[in-house]
Amino acid sequence: MTAAFLAGMVAGYGVAIPVGAIAVLVIGLAARASFRVGAAAALGVATADGLYAASAAFGGRPSPL
Repeated sequence: MTAAFLAGMVAGYGVAIPVGAIAVLVIGLAARASFRVGAAAALGVATADGLYAASAAFGGRPSPL
């Protein structure tokens, strides 16, 4: 169980760590404004990602599109 959990953690970090367009946008915003503004934007992004994940996990079957 522990080995599977650790393997899942490593795989999750491997997927989550690459910098995408939204991360670049938040980093640029923090550089232009302030750390507080960047942290608030990052929390907003994390909230949206969490809501998307929750809707995918609990929302039922995928749409036919």
